[in-house]
Amino acid sequence: MKKEAGTIPDQVLKKYDASVIKLEKGQTIFREGEAARAFFIVKRGQVKMVSLSKGGKEFVQGYFTEGQSFGEPPFFTEEPYPAAAIAVVPTEIWKIGRTNFLQLLRDNFEIHLAMTRALGLRLIYKSIMLSELAIEKAGHRITTLLRHLKETGQKDDEVYIVPFSRQELADMAGLRVETVIRIIKNLESRKIVKLRRDGKIILD
Repeated sequence: MKKEAGTIPDQVLKKYDASVIKLEKGQTIFREGEAARAFFIVKRGQVKMVSLSKGGKEFVQGYFTEGQSFGEPPFFTEEPYPAAAIAVVPTEIWKIGRTNFLQLLRDNFEIHLAMTRALGLRLIYKSIMLSELAIEKAGHRITTLLRHLKETGQKDDEVYIVPFSRQELADMAGLRVETVIRIIKNLESRKIVKLRRDGKIILD
């Protein structure tokens, strides 16, 4: 099973005194404006990064699943978090303090390099999606998003099972959930994706 580049083995995290925090659904890990004093990696479950507009509307900046780190830019730049991190489901995360994590990177060049690559891929994805939001139609946005998820996600028996709901895909693409449902059905009819009985989307 392939994990995102930059995933750090549990034994390495333990060596540098990382601790596991258990969270209930809806529990906040950090809030917008807080100082970034620790590094976080999803061990199990799902986390979303969200910010609120002045009108109180929620904007989802991203979802993170097993093996993925989140909130890295403020950690490395020592700036406040621009968004909050919230557990979407019951979740466990690794938490490691700044001093220990920076030492981990100094001691493990390959991990440092792999993490840099993973962050670079995320920046490329954000650039692509910004362009998509500005000029591309809804169907193109979703196919681009699904392609990115497949390229960077975990595969099971050579197929990729999308770990996100229709609502979560809509959040990531800046669309209404009804639009995403319609697009997925169209992609299935064109045999671009397959749907399992439980509704999960499968990409070959």
